[in-house]
Amino acid sequence: MKGYAPLVRPWIKAGLNVLLMESEERVLALRADSGRKEQSVPASAPAPAFRPSAPPRYAAPARPAPSPAPAVPPVPAEPKKAAPAPTRPPQAARSRSPQSLLAAPGALPPERWPAAWLALKDRRPLPQRPLVLWSYAGLGEDLAGTPDEARKKVIVRMLMELRHPAGTHVFWPFALAGEEVSAEASLFWSGVSLLDPRVLLLFGSDTRDALDMPKSLLPFCQARVHGRLVIQLPRPQALAADEAAFRQAQAFLARILSFCAKR
Repeated sequence: MKGYAPLVRPWIKAGLNVLLMESEERVLALRADSGRKEQSVPASAPAPAFRPSAPPRYAAPARPAPSPAPAVPPVPAEPKKAAPAPTRPPQAARSRSPQSLLAAPGALPPERWPAAWLALKDRRPLPQRPLVLWSYAGLGEDLAGTPDEARKKVIVRMLMELRHPAGTHVFWPFALAGEEVSAEASLFWSGVSLLDPRVLLLFGSDTRDALDMPKSLLPFCQARVHGRLVIQLPRPQALAADEAAFRQAQAFLARILSFCAKR
């Protein structure tokens, strides 16, 4: 739209092709005025192309130089202490052997025995480690006097049927012929202490009472007295006179003394 007055430019843009003026002089004036204005307006320089500027770079802040650590004098190493030896827990009292638990109240050493009892001890060699000690009223006469044949027969029969090894059984009286039994029966317990058996085999309630055993110890009963097993049976004379009682006593002993067969 060069060469047209600014006044008519909007009309030309809107599609106006012909402008009717009232006089030719006015048309020339408008053209002249349009030319002057176009000469006075310098051509605008083209706008520089837009270039996106790079984001500003920020320099990383300089780290302050580390200050030198103050000199620390070396700490002398402590000498290693030897580890204390582990303390052993207090040892429990050693379990006593079965022999140390066996008691023989009122026992005397052999040097204090009467001559008759020393003679009985030395009459024949005694077993070294007998397991069962037999005693009954009248045993003193059977060992060192005139033996009773009925008692001797039944006792020998019992030993033969038990079939235990030699040295398993030993006989020791609680009184000798013509002697009274002391209240402590010290010489009987002296023999028990010397021979140290595991079982005391007593025949008859008179033997039980002479040795101050519990009254509850009846025939065919057993109890633990002074650490030893005490077995009570009827008197030998009663067993000799009653075969059924003998068989019962024999079966009773065979069951309780079964450990003797494994010796």
